[in-house]
Amino acid sequence: MRIVKSLLPILVLLVLSFFAYRSYTQLPQVLLGAIVFLPVLLSVVAFGLSVYFSRSHIFFYVLLITAVNIILGLELAGPRTAYALMSGFVPLLLVSLSLLPDRGLLTMRSLPSHLLIVTILLFSLLMVKMEPQWLSSMLFTEWLPQRYFDWTGQPQTVVFISVVSVLVMMITYAVRPSTSNVAGMGILLVLIVQMHFGAADASLHVFSITALLMSLYAILQESWRMAYLDELTELPARRALREKLQKVGGTYTVAMLDVDHFKKFNDTYGHDTGDAVLRMIAAKMRKVTGGGTPYRYGGEEFTVVFNGKDSEDATAHLEGLRELIADTAFVVNRRSRRNSDNTAKVRAGRKKSSGSKTVQVTVSIGVADSAQDDGTPWEIVKQADKALYRAKQKGRNRVSS
Repeated sequence: MRIVKSLLPILVLLVLSFFAYRSYTQLPQVLLGAIVFLPVLLSVVAFGLSVYFSRSHIFFYVLLITAVNIILGLELAGPRTAYALMSGFVPLLLVSLSLLPDRGLLTMRSLPSHLLIVTILLFSLLMVKMEPQWLSSMLFTEWLPQRYFDWTGQPQTVVFISVVSVLVMMITYAVRPSTSNVAGMGILLVLIVQMHFGAADASLHVFSITALLMSLYAILQESWRMAYLDELTELPARRALREKLQKVGGTYTVAMLDVDHFKKFNDTYGHDTGDAVLRMIAAKMRKVTGGGTPYRYGGEEFTVVFNGKDSEDATAHLEGLRELIADTAFVVNRRSRRNSDNTAKVRAGRKKSSGSKTVQVTVSIGVADSAQDDGTPWEIVKQADKALYRAKQKGRNRVSS
């Protein structure tokens, strides 16, 4: 569901771009004159934001979009070989840059990305100047009957490269779903279409604007994620909770949830395993019923907010969540245990195992609602925190109000 949700804005922009391309000549002349400057403005904004947020993938995407726009607009790739090289190398370069880790823009770890761009640029210039026979043979050989490619003026080799590049980007997004990858896939499709249609004004302006809007979407979406989502659990973070509590009204319930004996668990099995526990808890919290919205409050504490429910109504759903977590078998791998802490081994009361073992993870939950306390939402949170403390005093693994 999350993958489809991330794809939706890109698909909408793709559909709108084709509609705008077909309707380009029907636009008023004043608007056509203004559109010429829009790619420049969007490029400057996208470059500035990508540098400010140090998003190297988006920076290189915008660089490719701008380069293709300039080359097509100034007809710098007039010769057939030059145009075919650009049409083949742009998809390959975009995919390669997407596969490289995002290491910033001006760091030693980002050097491979810069070297890749410079190498392909120099190689392309050399090939255009020399035009060797082997290159022409590779680019312009008709591998399949030409009747299958009457719909495009691009060489068959370029079409094959484009198809393979799109498939690689789709697989990359499926394996590593991220905003930059979905934007990269959309930008790749737009650039392929733009190079298919050539340097006509409609193609030059509409598709470059679309690709730049995709870049801006990726930057803004990633910035929103950094601000509002917890990186470890991908639940809404405390800032999102603060904004939620500023908007609530009427009857609502706040629940504070804490992982039982989490410090002891961390000491015994290590922080990596502790992080895995938090991710598991977050995954279960997304399944909370009753319309509850989960948040990561901080550390091993989480929050659930129920709009339109008092504590009595919410408790049944929280009991279901508590049982779901307690009934989930959490497997600890041998390699993730900490064997250097002798105290932890004594507490564990067992010898070093040669395999994996299953442990039970439980949570304690405190509940408070606006019907019991007329204070501010944050005072309700404090009341829920006190109820959480009572749940721990009563033996943990329970819901208390």
